[in-house]
Order: sequence, then C-alpha cells, then structure tokens
Amino acid sequence: MSDFASLLNDFQKSAAEREDPRQTKQSRPFKRQRIFNQSESSPNDVHLLSVKIDFLCIGAQKAGTTWLHEMLRKIPELGLPENTKEVHFWDWHRRKGLGWYSKQFPQSHKNLLLGEITPCYMALKEHDVKEIHKLFPDARIIFIARDLVERAWSALTMELRNEARGLKAGEFDIAYEEMNAATRNKLQHDSDPKNYTDDFFMERLQNWTHTARSDYASGLKLWLKYFSCDQILILNYNDISEKPKEFLTLVLKHIRLKDIEDVLETHLTTKELAQRFNATISPSCSIRPSLRTKMELHLRE
Repeated sequence: MSDFASLLNDFQKSAAEREDPRQTKQSRPFKRQRIFNQSESSPNDVHLLSVKIDFLCIGAQKAGTTWLHEMLRKIPELGLPENTKEVHFWDWHRRKGLGWYSKQFPQSHKNLLLGEITPCYMALKEHDVKEIHKLFPDARIIFIARDLVERAWSALTMELRNEARGLKAGEFDIAYEEMNAATRNKLQHDSDPKNYTDDFFMERLQNWTHTARSDYASGLKLWLKYFSCDQILILNYNDISEKPKEFLTLVLKHIRLKDIEDVLETHLTTKELAQRFNATISPSCSIRPSLRTKMELHLRE
C-alpha cells in the first residue's frame, strides 16, 4: 500500500464490495442505507450552527494540504476559515461549540461555497464522522494520498523541527528565514535526522498519532460508511508538482464550483500554481536505506 495505484485500487475494491448487493440481503446496488433513524437527536448545540459546509479536505497530513489551502483561498467564490488553515474543530475544539465553529468562516458567506482543510480529520473517531454527516450530509470530501513512507518521514522530521523550536501541537513560530544565524544553526543541528538513530524514529512511528494518520484504509473506510463514493475524491499528491492546474481543476469540479476555467484564468497564475509551501529546512536529507526498510515493513503490517 505504499504507492498511490495500489491504494486507489484497494479503496475502489472496498467501495465495490460495500455496494455489491450480493454481500448482504439488506443491501441494494447504488443505494446507501440510512445511517440515522428519524428518532435520533441532533447535537445539543445545533441551533448555534449558522453555516453549511460544502467541502472538507480530511488529509493526508504532509500531503500538500497547505498548497491546496493557499490555492483555494485565492478564489473569491469560496469561503475558507479567515484566521487559520486548520480549524481542528472535530478533533481539538468540539467543546467550544458549533457557534464557535460557525464564526471561523466569513460572516458574509451568502453564495459562497464553504469548506475547510484539516488533515487530521482522516483519523477522526466514528462518532465525529457520524456527526459531520448528520450536520452536512451533502458535503464533498477530499483526500490527498501520498506514499506512506514519504508522508510519515515528512511528519517525523516536522515533529523533530517543532520540538527543536520548543513548539507544542498547533503552535507556530517565526519563519526559518527570519531567524538569526545562531538560531538557524542550532535548529539545523537539533533537528538534523542524521543525529538520531533508526530506533529513535521507529519508536516515534509507533505512536498512535503516526499510526492513525498512516492508516489510509481504515480512515477512508470509516468516511465511506457515512458518505457515498461519489462524495469522496482521492487524489495523488505527486500530481500537485507534476500537473497542478489539472489537480486543482479536479478539486473544483468535485466541490461543484461553476465556471472553473474562467475562475482559474482570473484568480490564479501559472507561477502561483507552481508555488511550494512548508519546504523542509534540509530537503536533501532523505531517509537512509536502513530506516526506509524498517518503515516500509512497519507501515505495511
């Protein structure tokens, strides 16, 4: 499952089995069963919800979601959170309520397609996905798949850099380019993977956070339980660099934006589409062969 083709094949096979009427007497082809009974109640704070979410990008982490956010926010027909890229409502801030969630989006959102990008949503618990479907049953879901080892390695090195800066999850610091020379040199040393053993990284990789975010199959099958196949778009991370316009066009078609060609011509240049975000401090520091082998074996278990 390390390459996109096999991932997509597994997902499509799973989807086909779920819709095959021969799998269960109660199932019917091309017709989803109801998830909620009429008697099931809505969330207690549903009266505070003042937005209708049209799309969610649920992952994967370290798979081009910042690029996608930057492209989408340049399109005036779309309404993304105004003060942050990742709202983390259903994994971190649900206790703040649906009123708080509504306020994260443009308050003048009439005629806008509203959506957000929080890559950790791929690993949400079932009750969270169920609630999202209850509130936004017609939402379009986007998932960007990246090679499992490359994704995990990028996440591990980001974690290392954040720890070297003394940052906790969700915290941000000044840009690397804005640091003085002494700070940059210390950060480079403390976050250089060459200074850490294979066992150091393998121990971290077994943490629930990395395990859940690397388990594409389980995460997508859970979302598929509540959203139909045609509501979930799976994209290849590599296409962002190889054919960004085509990639973005697929996203915009999926979320049902109108006049896509005109929108792209008006609001995004070829140079903007080719932009890269969150580049690593030492991009030449690839995974050493011994560690790659161990990571591949672990992620394929």
